Amino acid sequence: MKSLEVIFVAVLILSSIFFGFKQRGLTKNNIIILGINYIVLVATIIAIGANWRMIPAYIVTVIITLQVFVKPKNTMVSKNLFMKILKGVGIVLAAILMFTILKLFPIVTFPELTGKYTVGTQTFHLVDKKRKDWVEPNSRRNRELMVQVYYPAEKGTGKPSSYYENMGALSEQLSATQGLPHIVITHLGLTETHSYKNATPLKTKETFPLLLFVHGMGLYKNQNTFQLEELASQGYVVVALNITGDAATTVFPNGKRVDSTEIEYSNNSLDKHIKIWEQDASFVIDEVMKGDFDKNFKPIAKIINNDKIGMLGHSIGGATSTQMLVKDDRVKAAINMDGGLYGDPIPKNGPGKPFFLMNGETTIDFMKDANDQESKDLHELYLRNKVIGKPGVYTTIIPKANHSSFTDIASFSPIMNESGADVKAIYQLINEMVLGFFDKNLKGVNVKKLEEIQKTYPEINLIKH
Repeated sequence: MKSLEVIFVAVLILSSIFFGFKQRGLTKNNIIILGINYIVLVATIIAIGANWRMIPAYIVTVIITLQVFVKPKNTMVSKNLFMKILKGVGIVLAAILMFTILKLFPIVTFPELTGKYTVGTQTFHLVDKKRKDWVEPNSRRNRELMVQVYYPAEKGTGKPSSYYENMGALSEQLSATQGLPHIVITHLGLTETHSYKNATPLKTKETFPLLLFVHGMGLYKNQNTFQLEELASQGYVVVALNITGDAATTVFPNGKRVDSTEIEYSNNSLDKHIKIWEQDASFVIDEVMKGDFDKNFKPIAKIINNDKIGMLGHSIGGATSTQMLVKDDRVKAAINMDGGLYGDPIPKNGPGKPFFLMNGETTIDFMKDANDQESKDLHELYLRNKVIGKPGVYTTIIPKANHSSFTDIASFSPIMNESGADVKAIYQLINEMVLGFFDKNLKGVNVKKLEEIQKTYPEINLIKH
């Protein structure tokens, strides 16, 4: 909960008690009290923004205003016991409602960045002229993608970046793909990030490893902002793909919008469908390495070390990272965050390159117990995960983590998480492991970081096979 919102609600409750039990009507003291309420109200709207979560508070503001201006000369409050009880119950219920909504649907805030670099971000539009778009197969339209790039930037350049540039479209589609009421995610536009839009790329002779991030099915390129900004602050250039047709929504510069399509969620279907994701990832690597698809990308391309490329992804995006690690020699290391191993079978001896499979405890339990006929696909995914533990592969199972724990969605509301889950602690742990893995395998630094994490958090069952 934002502290200013809490202060506003507290002021409203105290004012309601005063007007309900002490004095109503148009008096000097009441005007002062009412003025304080409106000052805090305006301050809250200016600092945070008007949003649906505060609707009960806005209603209470109207009610206490009426206590002053309706029958302004009548300053006496009712002494009837029933009325006192009724007002008391009303104030208590209003207080519970206001605080509960703020608690269940907070304004998302991400942990402060720990790296030494300021983070810049830019969005780019890519067109693959060698492929036709599968979403509209009869349109003869080329495959188009949007990517979000995070990079070390010059301090003091750019302007604070919004969480997502087309928040209206995203909130509509997240409502559809995640089963959330539309209204409860409209306030995501108030989310504050730690990156700066169109900031000047760092002017340095140093180059940084490139990381490709791939989102989960029905999600979006910015879904791991808590992680991608942190990686950029630590000296990585991160390119986050938005898989057109499988992302929640994709909005192109000309305003064209492509929402997620209906696909079959069987293992067999996804094993085939993931090849589109692989092609998208390979195309983006091609374009990034050439670096000339957009004049604004050229300064970023200059600080990328194309010989040190890693991938990470969530869910089917994690599976895509796994496939790319095996199939694309340019990808030197990869992380799969809570993703089933869809696609072609992994070689019997393992990926053959540094690989890290992260899972949530809830996900593993869910797949492990899904052994009836109806859920045999889930159990098969569990068995696929079990055989990945080949020499050099890291695996971990994070307690109290579920599928959403590896994304920003865990911050949207406590109802998205397991009971007792500490979202910030899980974020910190994930970031430490991801950074430790890529630092070791792409930079050759902090080579014992994962072993240190293993000793510090024995409960996560971090294993190097």
